Amino acid sequence: MKTQMKMFEPKIELIYVESVIGSGYESKVAELASIDKIAYRAARANMQKHSAIILLLDDEFSGFFTFEVNHNVKEFCLLQSAMYPDKKDKKIYSMMVQKIIDQNTYGYHMIMTVSKKHDLENPKVFKELGFKVNLEKSEFVYMYYGTEEQVRVKRLCHMAMTNLWNSTSGEWLKIKREWNNKLEEAGEKYNIPNPKFASREGCWQGKAGMSNVVLSKQKVVDGEILTDKSKDLNGNASVLDPAVCEIIVRMFMPKNGCRVYNPFGGGVQMGFVAGGCGYEYLSSEIRQNQCDANNALCQDFYNVKWLKSDTSKFTPKQNYDLIFSCPPYYKVETYLDYDGNPPVGELNSYPTYEQFRDMLFEGYKNAISVMNDNTFFVVMTGDSRNKDGGYYGSDAEHELFFKQQGLHIYNKIIYLESEFTRRATAKKTLNSRKYPKCEQRIYVFYKGDTNKIKDLYPNIGRL
Repeated sequence: MKTQMKMFEPKIELIYVESVIGSGYESKVAELASIDKIAYRAARANMQKHSAIILLLDDEFSGFFTFEVNHNVKEFCLLQSAMYPDKKDKKIYSMMVQKIIDQNTYGYHMIMTVSKKHDLENPKVFKELGFKVNLEKSEFVYMYYGTEEQVRVKRLCHMAMTNLWNSTSGEWLKIKREWNNKLEEAGEKYNIPNPKFASREGCWQGKAGMSNVVLSKQKVVDGEILTDKSKDLNGNASVLDPAVCEIIVRMFMPKNGCRVYNPFGGGVQMGFVAGGCGYEYLSSEIRQNQCDANNALCQDFYNVKWLKSDTSKFTPKQNYDLIFSCPPYYKVETYLDYDGNPPVGELNSYPTYEQFRDMLFEGYKNAISVMNDNTFFVVMTGDSRNKDGGYYGSDAEHELFFKQQGLHIYNKIIYLESEFTRRATAKKTLNSRKYPKCEQRIYVFYKGDTNKIKDLYPNIGRL
């Protein structure tokens, strides 16, 4: 059925008001907001303090669109919109949005949460006006007008909004894939094979690793069973998740900060991400082969460097704005240098857990000594089991150690990994009542006055 063409177009007025309160339209906005099932919040006084575009059709109040200009965060946040049912028109609604865009003479990004089910406040309407999708969650879509970099932190915050970080979610995997693709490009450019696992061949559980058992495939050739172990995840070597690195470096770097120090460097991920986000990075790493591979992969970044050194004896010459480390878990992996042996002083080569722990904490002490005031020290760690099957208690000792050094235990985050291989492991371990771990801990410690965090760290704005 065709829609009958209007014989006369209405007179359209779009009036900008700095605040609904005091504009003379308070009661009309409240009345329409109460009728509308989505924009009902605009009837509240604490919402009417915001700016708005008032729609008049043939001199009659017919709709509104409220928005907030936040100069502190440098953003326009589009809030609530509504039109009377008999006045709804996509073209006129789009004109209201465009009028808000016209108010943005500052170059700020603009954000709006829309619904796929709404007749006007939907992704299609906003895409036609130049908005882009930042994140999709079921029926809701978070959109922005500007550059992706301007809203990157919001995307990360939606991924990791509580202290449970699920690394298996679709959005998380997208971010992880983005960074891994960049790493692959750097590896190809500088001839570093398998850059995610550079210098980490078979360092964890070797060819008997559980992921190899689960992912390998068998076939029969001339009566002989052959096993394809090409999916053994590089000998089951563990590598740091670059999505974790980006969340940490963006969330825990102060406004005026620029330098990251990693006292137990290991793989390339944090340095690559820090450099990619525009920060300087120094890492103390005891293996020369790891230093060489990482430095080659990151040579396009300014001042990103791995320095061969024994962290328990090394102290950087300058202060840092963020300390991050994902140190070894005792006796879980082996770390070999060019000669096929662990370097002298490599943590996992110590014969007892107590020696491992003491040298680890010495490195932490050296790092704490070069922390600027009011900065964070983030440790991604996990416990391991001793020969009797019990845990060493490394997590608890981390908390006590940093508290004894005068730092606040500020966040305890659980990093959730895939349960796939852990479930396979459980078939072997549950008879001994051992539950396989599918998480790691991220401890966020803070040195200084916690009351200053809101002032010294960037405001995230509306989420």
